[in-house]
Amino acid sequence: MRLLRGRAAARPSRRAVVTVGVFDGVHLAHQQLVRRTVALARRLKGMSVVVTFDPDPHTVLHPSTAPPALMPLGMRCYWLQRLGAGRVWVIPFTRRFARTSAAQFVQRVLIGRLQAVALVVGEDFAFGRGRAGTLQTLRRLGAARGMRIEALAPVRRPSRPGRGGGRPISSSRIRALIARGRLDGAARLLGRPAALYGTVVRGAGRGRALGFPTANVRLCPQVTPPRGVYAVRVQALRGLSHRVQRPAGRAWPGVMNLGVRPTFGGGPVVCEVYLFGFSGALLHRPVCISLLARLRAERRFATPSALSRQIARDARRARTLLARLP
Repeated sequence: MRLLRGRAAARPSRRAVVTVGVFDGVHLAHQQLVRRTVALARRLKGMSVVVTFDPDPHTVLHPSTAPPALMPLGMRCYWLQRLGAGRVWVIPFTRRFARTSAAQFVQRVLIGRLQAVALVVGEDFAFGRGRAGTLQTLRRLGAARGMRIEALAPVRRPSRPGRGGGRPISSSRIRALIARGRLDGAARLLGRPAALYGTVVRGAGRGRALGFPTANVRLCPQVTPPRGVYAVRVQALRGLSHRVQRPAGRAWPGVMNLGVRPTFGGGPVVCEVYLFGFSGALLHRPVCISLLARLRAERRFATPSALSRQIARDARRARTLLARLP
């Protein structure tokens, strides 16, 4: 896969089959779009191109109500690459770019820059200034320029097993599930566990003093689950957050605390992870924390010794639970 950034992306050497979107989370519905784009490009002997935006348009146009991200751009590009995209073009989204009309987007981006012969979108796709461009608009503009338009039906899946039908999968639906601590439901819609992303930083050393040395993680701006203790797997990443980030090495099982450390007087929310059997160096490394299960809510303990005993119980429970998971 080739990653392109900026508005002046190089034209593909072959006819482009394109899909467009933010793709935050690269969930099951996004995966269907990208896989269909890749398959159609192969059939037409063309190049599959995913066009995405950074930052998310909501953060530019409506910053006070913009939803938190599910993953940083670098991981978004990684998962798009895993799906087989030939190129990922990241367009910087600005207020000036937001004034681009639907017709201008088709002419300047899809035709002028990419020479697209086909576009794959969802049935609810909207684009251009004020999201005024609809699927009907796209079909009209595409037909005038010889561009094939494919619209895929929404992917539906219930957030809980045993429920029929299910609402369409969306990033907003997944954010709501994670924020409520419904990790199983979020994983069903993502096609993999929900995750937190961040960089390991130096901490106060309290975990080591309790007998459980922890990696303190400064999280990226993103949706987070409720405060509490979680069974997790942690994997170091290589690559910068604005480029393609890739997992590096094995995923280590562990237990994570997300909270304000009330036993030590409280404070801002921090993320601390105790990894089972780990002896390497993670300081300053970016990491992905896969959230497998919530063990309990955060609470205050009378003494550090009582907290230490509870961490030992949490770790035993997490080990047992993680051993059963693939």
